[in-house]
Amino acid sequence: MKKMTKQQLVEEISERTGLRRSEAKKAIEGAMEIITQALAAGGNVYLRGFGTFAVRNVKEKQARIVATGEKCIVPAHRAVSFKPSSELKNALK
Repeated sequence: MKKMTKQQLVEEISERTGLRRSEAKKAIEGAMEIITQALAAGGNVYLRGFGTFAVRNVKEKQARIVATGEKCIVPAHRAVSFKPSSELKNALK
C-alpha cells in the first residue's frame, strides 16, 4: 500500500481493535485535534516509538517564481516538522 487515507486508517484501526468504525473515526479525529491544538500553542508532541512533531520558525527568505522568473519574498512563518523515532527508522529499513 503506497498511500493510506484517513478512512483506510479508520477501517484498519476498527479491524485491529474491535472498535466500531464510528468510534475509531472519533478517536482519530480527537487525536488529530489534540495534536493540532498542542502545535498551534507552540508545543511539541512526543509519540514514543513513533516520533516527534515540533513547531519551528522559518525565517523570511527570497524566492523565485518558476513560471515568470520574478523574485519574491516568502514571509517568516511557523512550520511543523516531524522527526521519526529510532524504532520507526528501523522499521523502514
